Amino acid sequence: MNAQAPIRSDTLVMQSYTDSLAAICDTAEVLAPHLVPLSAALGKVLAADIHASIAVPSFENSAMDGFAFASADVAAASEDAPVSLLVVGASIAGDTAGLSHLVSGRAAKIMTGAPMPDGADTVMPVEAASWDHENLTFTSPYPKGRHVRLVGQDIATNDLLLEAGTRIKAAHLPMLCASGAASVMVFERPKACWISTGQEISDDFTKPLAPGHIYNATALYGQSACEDMGVEFTNATTVRDTPQDFAAALETALEGDANIILSTGGVSAGQYDFVKPVLEDFGARIHVHRVRIKPAKPILFATLPGGKYFFGLPGNPISTALALGAFVKPFAHLLSGVAHERSLAARLINEVRGASGKTTFLMGKLTTNETGQLHVTADARQQSFQTAPFGRSDAWIVIPEGVDALAKGELVDCIPFTSAICDRS
Repeated sequence: MNAQAPIRSDTLVMQSYTDSLAAICDTAEVLAPHLVPLSAALGKVLAADIHASIAVPSFENSAMDGFAFASADVAAASEDAPVSLLVVGASIAGDTAGLSHLVSGRAAKIMTGAPMPDGADTVMPVEAASWDHENLTFTSPYPKGRHVRLVGQDIATNDLLLEAGTRIKAAHLPMLCASGAASVMVFERPKACWISTGQEISDDFTKPLAPGHIYNATALYGQSACEDMGVEFTNATTVRDTPQDFAAALETALEGDANIILSTGGVSAGQYDFVKPVLEDFGARIHVHRVRIKPAKPILFATLPGGKYFFGLPGNPISTALALGAFVKPFAHLLSGVAHERSLAARLINEVRGASGKTTFLMGKLTTNETGQLHVTADARQQSFQTAPFGRSDAWIVIPEGVDALAKGELVDCIPFTSAICDRS
């Protein structure tokens, strides 16, 4: 164990949700930015704006396979007086030896993506052309600029492509690659490890449960939640409900490279709730323990010597999930330099009730009506051990502290379970 003098927390007062979240977030220090190849940037958060170094397209080119020519050359064409252009040469994508200049009265073959020859200002698709393998014939004028991609039509030089604080997604890659962004400045992704406590917990889903045992319902979800919030999940372990086993797991976690240590269970006030005293023996500073919320009231947050962060999550699956979404996620976003996702405002489909003197989080399902207005329905089952209603839901309905009930039709804040829901809304 760490030899530093313990920092006791017996005088901690149970705080509100907002005050507790603020106390947790106040400890967050953004991880140092560094330059990485674009190929290594997916999922990381930009530390600096990205501006386009080139225009896209950087040259005028054809959007179709066909023929390039000057529209003025066929402006007088009609059924009675057709105009023919002699087809000479070709402009081929990527071929610097292709036709680069076209004189008046001539046309050139051109392929998709190939440069427009000087003197040409429009393209006729091959399937629309009247061509006898020598001359291109017109019986009506042809508009200027058809099927021509102009310089900068997609991206202009120096355009702001992405702002600092943006998490790089797969959808950003074509734009960044097209504009030649070889490397970008990003914040490193935080890393997290997971400790499940409880000798009754089984991690082997292929075997029948022993009497009195339960399958681990939270570790795999924790890994998924971490990945959704932009945190790299390093490893998970399960230990017995003893101070010695937990201390050994914590020692191993401190020796690893995780910035955030997450554990489940052992943070309440029972005989086997040993997490807090073990942390204090390690010299941890407890910032938050027990919050005026339902569920997840016993949540604990501490900072450890060496700069690592610790979240002690309640053991019931729904309490664990709520603590991850309401506390760990905004904290992890601060570490990685991204602004935390906004909550969503939705109209209640059914009446909901809160818990006296606490912020209450209810499992709910978001829907959109025919006019695009967001609605949410609270599940009828809300016990913190009940995983089935969690599986039917996709957001937390937030009932503020001091509010006993909210009627059907009232506007309520919702915290989506995943980032994809925020992106969709």
